[in-house]
Amino acid sequence: MEANDEYIMEMNQMNRTTTLRSSKKGFTLIELLVVVLILSVLMAVATPLYLGAVTDSQKKVCRANMQTIANAVQSARVKANANDYSTLIAAGVTVVSLADLQALPKCPTGGAYGLANGSSASATTFKVSCTAAGHGTFEPGVDSN
Repeated sequence: MEANDEYIMEMNQMNRTTTLRSSKKGFTLIELLVVVLILSVLMAVATPLYLGAVTDSQKKVCRANMQTIANAVQSARVKANANDYSTLIAAGVTVVSLADLQALPKCPTGGAYGLANGSSASATTFKVSCTAAGHGTFEPGVDSN
């Protein structure tokens, strides 16, 4: 009987130990380190892609702004019944010279828009340019998008 009592006491002790272990909740340091490592690898992959997408979208917005300005310049020339774009090129990109624009578009990277003679090097054509690096120019009839 004594062996049976010792066995029962030993089983009760094991049950208490198991109960104490299972009642502790949380993560080990290794588990947390693995999660942090996985997240850092994902960020290292995603960050350059995100920054590239932001830069690309800024260029596209600038390009759309240049097309809007070009449309306003063409409209101003038709309204003024002018033979060429010389007076509009001289006036530059302003709300006064381009009456169809209620507000001047702004380059998302802070560049300034300007007008210049187009590829014909005379005032019969024009191009819109942006001073921001990599945004380039837009010339109606030459650049399609």
